[in-house]
Amino acid sequence: TFYNRKKLALSVSAGFLTGTILQPDDTKIRYFILPVAAAASVRINSDVSTHFGARYTAVNGDAETKPGGTAVEGALVVDFLQLWAMFEWRLSRVVAFTLTLRWVPYVSDLVLNATVDARIPTITGRIQGDLSELRNSFAIVPGFVFSWDRANIRLGVGYNDFFVEGFYLVVPGEVLSNVSIEFDVFVRF
Repeated sequence: TFYNRKKLALSVSAGFLTGTILQPDDTKIRYFILPVAAAASVRINSDVSTHFGARYTAVNGDAETKPGGTAVEGALVVDFLQLWAMFEWRLSRVVAFTLTLRWVPYVSDLVLNATVDARIPTITGRIQGDLSELRNSFAIVPGFVFSWDRANIRLGVGYNDFFVEGFYLVVPGEVLSNVSIEFDVFVRF
């Protein structure tokens, strides 16, 4: 939070998650997830507040393997933007009711570049995947937040697509029968 005066708070955050998955056949899969977020909170009164934000996530990955002496390499890229709004009504110092709305107005096409080196010939290809199914993904999630001095827990069950908090990724609603679950734990140091 870089601004927190009277009834308005503004924040910007960025993070990253990177790692490598090694398979028994010497396949290496590397991934890099970069989420960037901006948010605003408006305290209407001591019991009611609203929160609005935008999150942009870039996902990059690559893989390489050498099955039977054939080198296979590939890289993929996908980006998307998520907008969200939350209404919060404090029922007590510890418990608040929340209503969260999430929407994805933009998702890039998935781009996969690959090279197969089978000695002679070398094959290079580019595949584009259509992720338009994720465009206009949304979720409506009523829930509760429990706040203590050092920790918050947010629980909710809603309708439609599942938004993976922290990574800002989206799972289509059909995968979970259009049930959107929210469970977050925040710890302050």
